[in-house]
Amino acid sequence: MEGIFEILRNALPEAIGGLIAAGIIALLSYLFVKRLRKATPQEKAPQELLPEPPVLEIYSNLPSRTEFIGRKKEMERVRAALNSRYFLICIDGIGGIGKTSLALEVIHECLRFSKGEIAIEEGKQAECAIPKFDGFIWTSAKDRELRLNDILDAIARTLDWPGIAQQPYLEKIESVRKLLQTKHYLLIVDNFETITDEAVRDFLLKIPEPSKVLITSREQKLQQAWAVSIKGLEQDEALALIRNEGQRLGLKSVEEADDQVLLRLYQATGGAPLAIKWSVGQIKQKGQSLDTVLAALHEAKGDIFEEVFARSWSLLAEDAQRVLMVMPIFAASASRDAIEAASDVHHFALDEALGQLVQMWMLEVTDELETTNRRYSVHPLTRAYSKARGKGDEQFERIVKSNAIIYYYKFVQQYGNQNFDNYDILESERENIISIIELCIKNELWQEYLNLFENFGFFLWTRGYWQEILQFGKMALTAARGQKNKEAEKITYIGFAVTYLKMGNYEEAKHNIEKYMQLVESHNDIDGIGLGICYLGKIAREQGDIEKAYSLAKDALKIARQQKNYISEIHIRSDIAQLDLISKNYSEAESKYRKSIVEFKKLGLEYYTLAELAHLADLLLLQGKIEEAQNTYLECLTLNQKYGRKDIIAKAKLGLSKLYERKKENGEALNQINEALLLFEKLGMKKYIDESQEMIVRLEKKIRK
Repeated sequence: MEGIFEILRNALPEAIGGLIAAGIIALLSYLFVKRLRKATPQEKAPQELLPEPPVLEIYSNLPSRTEFIGRKKEMERVRAALNSRYFLICIDGIGGIGKTSLALEVIHECLRFSKGEIAIEEGKQAECAIPKFDGFIWTSAKDRELRLNDILDAIARTLDWPGIAQQPYLEKIESVRKLLQTKHYLLIVDNFETITDEAVRDFLLKIPEPSKVLITSREQKLQQAWAVSIKGLEQDEALALIRNEGQRLGLKSVEEADDQVLLRLYQATGGAPLAIKWSVGQIKQKGQSLDTVLAALHEAKGDIFEEVFARSWSLLAEDAQRVLMVMPIFAASASRDAIEAASDVHHFALDEALGQLVQMWMLEVTDELETTNRRYSVHPLTRAYSKARGKGDEQFERIVKSNAIIYYYKFVQQYGNQNFDNYDILESERENIISIIELCIKNELWQEYLNLFENFGFFLWTRGYWQEILQFGKMALTAARGQKNKEAEKITYIGFAVTYLKMGNYEEAKHNIEKYMQLVESHNDIDGIGLGICYLGKIAREQGDIEKAYSLAKDALKIARQQKNYISEIHIRSDIAQLDLISKNYSEAESKYRKSIVEFKKLGLEYYTLAELAHLADLLLLQGKIEEAQNTYLECLTLNQKYGRKDIIAKAKLGLSKLYERKKENGEALNQINEALLLFEKLGMKKYIDESQEMIVRLEKKIRK
């Protein structure tokens, strides 16, 4: 009987058409099995030839699964897509990111479930449940030209209808469509982006229900598809893959390496599985060190870059290539305006270039609706490749650098200094601006460097990037001296002094104030002299010399009044209030703080009330005014949301921790002090780090009791 089915299966499609033939064969199979089930015991086939219940045959030509780690979220998204009404699903992403591996992992899971080899997990939501199919047809354009006729033949042969493969081309298309209508089949097309036969696209867009199509592609071309876009592995997944590769290749040095060592490889590869495997393979096969492999990745040396990028690069338009070669100048994601300025590609041409790069996964873009808010970024491997493509073209590199410096100078002029309302905008470009500052230093463009740093420095200080202030400040002194810019020298010295004072390095603070004083005294800058004396008083206060601090503060106050410098006068009165607080003259201190807050508000200098509010709250707490102190701390934190001063946040949280400890709410006190400690450590404020650590130990003991 099975021989008859085989003859009919080969002959009927040519005689009466694929769909009718499929129906006849299915009917005969059904009647044959039904007759066997109704047969007498003597007529029944042997048990080993007719299992009960009969196992449904699932057709498949799937290749073997590859090594697979992680991607649980992505797997759920693919399952959800396969369970949806969408007939076309696309897994897209940059080359080597693991699209094929993800597809195979999910499809093999579906195959095992369809065969009954795994059961549905209890309580699993419908959209994440493993979908069933009656057959799986795998086609790939990775190593060959794949045309529609090849796909049709693969479908016919995999589903055991070889006769359809012998039909004329147009008849074959119709027969395969009808065949795909009979059952729930899944067609997979791997490496779709390399297919040039337009008939393939047309066929996939007309796949009949209930069958579906899953494609993998480096491009985002099919708008009708349910897109599952994948990026690099998460850090823990990537480290697991690196160690697994080390184990597979017998590299104990890799398998047992510290996370911090392997993180360098993760960062260089951006979590791309192919690049990770290639890198570990280089260590094994060619005996290279990790540093050598990392250098190759950063410089785009190695056959992996040809495999991942060569074809995509050849398909890019000239403007798109130019835009991509510009991207390495940005340390982080960039705005459209910044890319336009650096690349010198404008308007519609830029839109076309960005669109092509995003479509081909050479760029990644955020999903903001407004074009002006979108940010574009590159994968680390793409960055290395595009940088290598532009290397050696000195004219191109010079133009790009010049364009970027000019753009960011105008940017910090517009959003920097004390334009606090724009600080979040400045924050979004912080890494890029720092990168351009470093570029100026590297190329000894001292005036350009000063232009950037002078407009950007106050932002860095306010937002707590104090290490950057110290790092770039040293270069600022070199630049200022080279340009004979005494004003820039003064600003740099006072910036150093303020930062070191906040960090508790009083000797360095004093050294820089003395340097500052030499400059202002040589130019008879009376306001500058008053400011220097004021900071010498602050240093004396922190070092515990209260009498000297009072004396210097009074001298500074006298100069401010003589110069009619009202803002300086308010600041100095606040310093005296601090001395009153230390001397336990609480009523005097409170009066001065409250007066300073009122006066700063009248002048529209809300920023300067932050420190006053924090000090006032500390004073109220010392006086036992718990509720008023709590409200003042919270007012300070609420107001600071606009400015983002990390030192003020940390001090307010330290104060709240002390307040909650007084109220015997030790759990909340511990939460607040832990948050404060993280900020103090980031800022390098040693005095407060020590105090916070002692407080944490004390609170933990109380909680344990």
